[in-house]
Amino acid sequence: MPPNRRRQQRSQQHRGQRQRRQRRYVSGGQGQSFKPGFPMNLFTGRAALATFAAVGVVLMVAGISLAAFLPNTGGDADIDEIPTAPAAEETAAAEPAEEEDAADVIVRNYEFADFVIKPEFELYTATISTSKGDIVIELFADIAPNTVNSFVFLAENRFFDGLIFHRVVDNFVVQGGDPTGTGRGGPGYITGDEPNEVRNEAWTLSMAKGAGQPYFGSQFFINLKDNPGLDFDTERGDRFYPFGRVIEGMEVVNAIVEGDVMESVTISRAPNPDAPTPTPEGEEGAEGDEEGEADAEDGSEGEEAGDEDAGN
Repeated sequence: MPPNRRRQQRSQQHRGQRQRRQRRYVSGGQGQSFKPGFPMNLFTGRAALATFAAVGVVLMVAGISLAAFLPNTGGDADIDEIPTAPAAEETAAAEPAEEEDAADVIVRNYEFADFVIKPEFELYTATISTSKGDIVIELFADIAPNTVNSFVFLAENRFFDGLIFHRVVDNFVVQGGDPTGTGRGGPGYITGDEPNEVRNEAWTLSMAKGAGQPYFGSQFFINLKDNPGLDFDTERGDRFYPFGRVIEGMEVVNAIVEGDVMESVTISRAPNPDAPTPTPEGEEGAEGDEEGEADAEDGSEGEEAGDEDAGN
């Protein structure tokens, strides 16, 4: 064989061997046959899992052992930086809490309303205090004495304090007085309607009631405009009879929104200038004595006249 031919064959054999060796070292190849030796083989396959598990156990044991020999410095923390609670003996030694004063308890359930007003001798106004200002209301005790009495009774027992205006309808009414805030609550008793001919004009107050019911509880509403459909002579539905009128704080009423709180409802009493003049004690007896003396004088004169006639 010529020398050039042999050299070409050897060159081709060297190139084939070089390609086979390169394929053996390609990572992930099907022909991979390289295997790392110790200690690198500890970090591959199942050996890696076993190695990491062994290292974790050793570190955990070392940590527990170290903690056992270190001093406990937790007591050096600032007392203001950690949550604290009184010890059991401190709680037992603490002074007992004062009982709630009976005057601070608000009752919102009654069997009936005591009669607490004198319609002939007193005038009544109610002031509803809110975060937006005060609403001053003139109460018509002479027109609706039972309705006003119920309102005054509840107010003076602080029934309304803390309740909300649970219903506000723009350009219609503002309503409150429900202890549950749902529109379905009451004071535990009912009061019958007192028909009158006062119209539900803007700023008047009427008691709210269920459809077709001739009685009410503690819920009341303030008319934001004239509502003739609620008047005594309406033919459209139920009739509502005003028992008061807002005389101060109309802008507060307009600013009320659903959920606003009646912080307090206070009642003011004033003498009624048109009240009948009471008869002082003793005058009736004195008048009786004067009448008796006059009768006696008439009787004696009659006797004298009879004597004269008899003498004639």
